Amino acid sequence: MERLRAEGMVTRSFLTFSESGSRDGNLVAVQLAGIVVCHQVIIRIDKKMAVRRDRQNRYQVRTQYYQYHAMVARRNGQPRRNLIRFDNAHGEDGLHCHRFDAIGSEVSRVPISLEHLPTLDEFVRLAVAIAEGSR
Repeated sequence: MERLRAEGMVTRSFLTFSESGSRDGNLVAVQLAGIVVCHQVIIRIDKKMAVRRDRQNRYQVRTQYYQYHAMVARRNGQPRRNLIRFDNAHGEDGLHCHRFDAIGSEVSRVPISLEHLPTLDEFVRLAVAIAEGSR
């Protein structure tokens, strides 16, 4: 996030990590959630990750729930408009990408593999590029 801020792409970010433990004090879950603000783009992030120990007693983290959702911010009385969203929030549908048209209506929902899920850095760059192309 600091690199994106230094490049001038991110103007503000409100991201928090929260941890959950078991009764015996072991870390069992981590959540990254919040908002990233780019000039005209607002990005909502929600990632829930399960934590366990491997055979060498090191932590292993696996994301179970994803949602990267980019929207164009409200301007001149116009409502917020969806740009793009990657998530697995629909239960059995698996991981997929929602694409939206210039007025924010969904035009496609394409399944994707975990290997093709962008990193948060990549998603921010993608969302800004889409917003700049749809002005």
